[in-house]
Amino acid sequence: MGSVKIKQKSMIIINFIIGILIAVSIKNINGNQTFVTLKTIQEIENQIEVERVDVENLNKLILEKKSNIAKYELEIEDTGSIKTILEKELDDAKVITGFKDVVGEGVVIRISDSERELEEWENPNDLVIHDKDVIMVINDLKVAGAEAISINGERLTTFSEIKCSGPTITINESTYGQPFVIKAVGDKKFLKSAMENPYSNINTKEYLYDIGFEVEEKDEIIIPKYSGEFKFEYIKEGD
Repeated sequence: MGSVKIKQKSMIIINFIIGILIAVSIKNINGNQTFVTLKTIQEIENQIEVERVDVENLNKLILEKKSNIAKYELEIEDTGSIKTILEKELDDAKVITGFKDVVGEGVVIRISDSERELEEWENPNDLVIHDKDVIMVINDLKVAGAEAISINGERLTTFSEIKCSGPTITINESTYGQPFVIKAVGDKKFLKSAMENPYSNINTKEYLYDIGFEVEEKDEIIIPKYSGEFKFEYIKEGD
C-alpha cells in the first residue's frame, strides 16, 4: 500500500509540474504573439491588389506578344516576309508620335486678345492670351479625346513646349503671334461641346474680358507632322 501511495503522490507531483510547464509555455506564446491591426490588413490587401493588377497586365502583354507572333508566322506563310507588317507598325508609330501627317474630322479653334478698352480696375494681362490659356485649351481637348493637335500649324508631341515670349507664343521653338489657331482631330461634336463648356477657363475669360474665341466643326482637318528633331541628352539605351 505504501508503494501505491508513493506512486500516487509522484503522479500528482509530476502532473503538477507538467501543468506549471504548460502554463509557462502558453504565457510565453501569448507574450510573443503579434496582433494584426486593421491597417495592416488593409495594406496587405492593397499590396495583393497591386500584384493582381501587375499579373493581369503581364498576362495581357503575353497574349499580345503571342498574337503578334501568330500574325508574323501567318504573314511569313503567305508572303515569305514580314516586311509589310513591320512597315504598317512603323507608320502607326509615326502617327502616334507625330511624325506623320494625319487627317480626320474635328474642330478648329481661334483665340485672340481682347480688343475692348481696359477698365480702370482691370489688369492689362487679363485681356491678353497667355501660354497658360492655350495650355488649358489643349488639356480640355485631350480630355475630350483629341487624337492629334496642332497650334498655328505646329504639331504637338510629347516633347512640345508652349511658352510666352512677350505678346507671342513659342511652340516647338517657333514663335507665333495671335490669333492662335488650334486644330484637333477627334469626335467633332464631342470636342466642340467640351470647348463650349461654360465653366472652362477659356469661356470664363471670354465672358469677363471679351477675348476672341471661336469654335468650328470640320468634317476634315489635316494636321501636319512634326518637322523638328528630337535631341536627347540624357536618355541612353537600356541593357
